[in-house]
Amino acid sequence: MSDTINPEELREAVRSVLSDRSGGAITVPGDDGNGFDAALWAEMAGLGWLGLTVPEAHGGLGLGLAHACVLHEELGRELASVPMLSTLLAVDALALHGDADVQGRWLPLIAAGECLAALALPDGGGLPVMGAALDGVVEDVAFADVAGILLLPARNADGVQVLAMVEAGASGLSIETRALVDLTRSAGRVVLNGVVPTAVLVPGEQGWERLADHAAAALACDAAGGADALLERTVEYLKVREQFGRPIGSFQALKHRAADWKVRIEAVKVLARHAGAALDEAAWDASALASGAKAYACDVYAAFSGDAVQLHGGIGFTWEHPCHLFLKRAKLSQQMFGGPAAHKDRVAQLVVG
Repeated sequence: MSDTINPEELREAVRSVLSDRSGGAITVPGDDGNGFDAALWAEMAGLGWLGLTVPEAHGGLGLGLAHACVLHEELGRELASVPMLSTLLAVDALALHGDADVQGRWLPLIAAGECLAALALPDGGGLPVMGAALDGVVEDVAFADVAGILLLPARNADGVQVLAMVEAGASGLSIETRALVDLTRSAGRVVLNGVVPTAVLVPGEQGWERLADHAAAALACDAAGGADALLERTVEYLKVREQFGRPIGSFQALKHRAADWKVRIEAVKVLARHAGAALDEAAWDASALASGAKAYACDVYAAFSGDAVQLHGGIGFTWEHPCHLFLKRAKLSQQMFGGPAAHKDRVAQLVVG
């Protein structure tokens, strides 16, 4: 199926829909942020985007990560408040490690938009312990507060790392909503007190690596989309804002700054897209590319977002202007699923050994 849809054609279609929907405007939320855009999620389900990587046997399109990365990039351009990353990670985990019953029950619901998913990966901290039931805490799970199912890292009686599937509303489960600096996402602290999991997945070393690679490439693409969209907005502002009787974009110093960011962001886009394609092809260096793309893309996104606030002058510092939304999303993306230092170390270990 993946050979029948060109990623660039998919990009054009997705961008057209999102642009028509937003009209090119980004709504600045109140203090509580926009945790989840239910209307956009329903529209995405109707267009089949939620089933992008769901196997065809379960009502999806059966596409690969290169196509999923297109969606991540375009949603990043719009600062979309939807749990696309966590849901597609859950699809990956279920499709690769779930049994037939689990796949048959949950994958069609996800593809239809009837079930949101949240997924967390081991972060080096303590994991919930799974005996007959789950006990422990998983911190800062993205979109846990709106998820229908949660896939949480745990350690079984043999000490093996597993993913425990827990349904929202399960006895002994509580989710404390966490306030985030990023107003386009939500997160929750998941507390487990004798929770009986619906299913247990055992990814194994390669399975965990696959999920980590997927998350890294997706965040790189989100950063590429966000940085590119913000650059377009910044350049347009430089063309119309006047000082000393002329557009500030005509000043050589600002021209050079904008050109420098253009070069870096184009590199981000190429690297992020290449990482997604490499994962699809199972290239020998795919993991290193994914981690390298994540570290570089998110760092560039955060640095440029900070400079864009400056380039917008006084209005860039105001709550009413969307500049700060890009900056806050970029700063959170830097830390999600591993910070820059962790991914740079991972690249070094994979390449040098």
